[in-house]
Amino acid sequence: MQCTSQTPRTYRVLSPDEREEIMIGVRTNESIRSIAGRLNRNPSVISREIKTNRTEEGRYQCYWAQKRSERRRRNSRRRPRIADGGIRHYLHEKLKEGWSPEQVAGRIRIDLPGKRVSHETIYQYVFKQERSLTQYLQCGRKQRRKRKNKRAKRVMIPDRVGIEQRPPQIEERRECGHWEADTAVSRQSKAALMVLQERALGLTLLGKLQRCAPKEMNEAITERLRRLPPQMRQSITFDNGQENRRHHELRESLGVQTFFCNPYSSWEKGSVENAVGLSRREWPKKTDYALISEQEIAMLEYRLNTRPRKRFGYLTPLEYASRVALSP
Repeated sequence: MQCTSQTPRTYRVLSPDEREEIMIGVRTNESIRSIAGRLNRNPSVISREIKTNRTEEGRYQCYWAQKRSERRRRNSRRRPRIADGGIRHYLHEKLKEGWSPEQVAGRIRIDLPGKRVSHETIYQYVFKQERSLTQYLQCGRKQRRKRKNKRAKRVMIPDRVGIEQRPPQIEERRECGHWEADTAVSRQSKAALMVLQERALGLTLLGKLQRCAPKEMNEAITERLRRLPPQMRQSITFDNGQENRRHHELRESLGVQTFFCNPYSSWEKGSVENAVGLSRREWPKKTDYALISEQEIAMLEYRLNTRPRKRFGYLTPLEYASRVALSP
């Protein structure tokens, strides 16, 4: 019987061939001193090897002895991915609040001065050491879905202005007051959730729709945006859903420009798509939005606006908006 090692050692640990000789000696009732003499080893090394690496049945087999030795040496090099107890406590607390590992890694420098941890370390800690925390991650898997190719489709939106005509200052987030709009719908009810996301400040506004239809959509948007100063309501970017057919009424009532994504390209308004995804964590698909109260919606809106953002140096949208308002 020949035993082989996947990781050959260059130093004086027992080799697979030596373990095979030990196995043969044990099975022929050879004494430990005799085996040690043939291998030019100390008898205590042979005795310890037989005692440590024998099987549960009490037999010594060179193959399993080699595997046990390799596993023990491999595990001896492993250190806790996050050894600091304070960081671990902060990480568990914030992941359960719905924060992403990247948000935790960025914000911890503000909340716990002197503490540092990378988001990749957090991912490794969660997936390889504390798998119970995976349920709090936004995505169920690490790999992202591939985007589908654009497909031609007749768009039934009158007076539609394509996103390719949107000015560069909107695309580059250099100006406040430009919003993206979307809805979170459910097959369980006619009611839906309206989501508005400001591109430059990252602010999120939510509203309940009794049904996902043009009239209700316009009323919800108008209700939320008319309270803002004119410079904070300059444009809205939609997808091609039929609830957005009467967008021209918003141009008249709020004085905003309206733009539309290309068909099957909702990712072109990725900010609001991300906000809808975050709302799904609170109210998954098949949720009956008719049963959700206005207070619950207001609470979720506050939580979304107090989540740290990487592009703001891990300030929250409310903190960042206040700084922008105070700046000259």
